[in-house]
Amino acid sequence: MDAVRQYVFRTPDGRKKSFPSLLLSAFSLLAWGYFAIGHDGSHTLLFMSIGFGLAGLAESLPPSQRRSAGILRIVAVSTMVLLLCLLAASPELILG
Repeated sequence: MDAVRQYVFRTPDGRKKSFPSLLLSAFSLLAWGYFAIGHDGSHTLLFMSIGFGLAGLAESLPPSQRRSAGILRIVAVSTMVLLLCLLAASPELILG
C-alpha cells in the first residue's frame, strides 16, 4: 500500500507530460459533442474526457502541490472505474 501512496502522491511531472492527457481530453470532449448532436450519443466519451482532463491537470500542477495532484489522480481513476462499473451494470445507460 505504501508503494501506491508513493506513486499517487508523487511530484507532478510537469506541463510537457500533461499535454497528451489534456489533448485526449479535448479530443474526447469534441467527439462527444459531435456525436451528441442530433443523436442519443454515447456518454463514454464524456467520462473519458473528464478522466483524461483531471489526470492532465494533476500533472500540470507545480511541484509543491503533491497532495492536490494526488487527489486529482484519485478522482481521475475513480471516474474511469465508475465508467466501467456503469458499463457492467447497465450498458444501455452509457451506450445510449
